[in-house]
Amino acid sequence: MGLGVAIAIVNADEVVFNYYFGSITQPLSIILVGAIMVGALLATVINSLVILSLRHQLRRAQRQIKKAEESSVTLIEATDKQH
Repeated sequence: MGLGVAIAIVNADEVVFNYYFGSITQPLSIILVGAIMVGALLATVINSLVILSLRHQLRRAQRQIKKAEESSVTLIEATDKQH
């Protein structure tokens, strides 16, 4: 927090930030904080999507394993009945 305050004090000059729909004039420290927050939000969303995809793959693999185990138990039982 102290480092953030120090950066804000040193970068108090106002700059023009141009973006697709227009531009704003804000202190550089505010623009830096905003950029960091947007980056953190995007990283969180992307990581959440990756985690959800991996969870789905894990559930699918667990179902396949369960089916394979059930099939092998059935096969073993059928083999035991034949002997």
